[in-house]
Amino acid sequence: MPNVATDPTNFQRRINNYVAGMMYSSDVNYNGGTRTNFGAPAANNATLVANAGSINATTPFDLSTVTPFPETYGRSVTLVASGAYAGVVSIRGWDYLGQPMQEDITANGATPVNGKKAFKSFLSYQSGTTGAVTLNIGSGAQLGLPYKALRVAWEVANGAAVAAGTLTQAILTDPQTATTGDPRGTYAPTTSLNGTNIISAIFDYVNDVNSSRNGGLHGIKQFTS
Repeated sequence: MPNVATDPTNFQRRINNYVAGMMYSSDVNYNGGTRTNFGAPAANNATLVANAGSINATTPFDLSTVTPFPETYGRSVTLVASGAYAGVVSIRGWDYLGQPMQEDITANGATPVNGKKAFKSFLSYQSGTTGAVTLNIGSGAQLGLPYKALRVAWEVANGAAVAAGTLTQAILTDPQTATTGDPRGTYAPTTSLNGTNIISAIFDYVNDVNSSRNGGLHGIKQFTS
């Protein structure tokens, strides 16, 4: 039976698989690195989530019909306006575990801005102020991770070892906010994301909890409002 938390063809929004203070998982090697397979992530697509969406401070823009990111653990988003606009845009959706989540991103006009959190599926976005321009939201270059990552050792591309990419470590802030980074971290591979390259990498995942007993392998609970 497929794992509902990690099978990209069986993503169910009403099931939240987050485990607070999770200490163990059968697919984590506690005496060394754990290899995580990302499959063949697609190239970045600047309009995959929203194409020329409206910027309206009073009405959320519905994203519930957007197809979930095919990447098993989700990925970051990018945001760009069609012209001058510097408002805060709140994006709401779910991570790969089915946790409701929110990220607030400040637009920078026609210059793309990269998000920090790994989304799997989407509910809506809403801007803090109304603008006379439109908004594109797309897929970013940061891949989501299954567990809270401390270090990346190396990468494997199409069966060959290559240099490790860039790990943005898990954010331990408790509670999380709409602007903190991902509570498990994100990974930008060395290998190009083009829908063909098959990518995996070796990570050290950690199950530490903080003084409030929060954290564990799934990291701090995602923020949502």
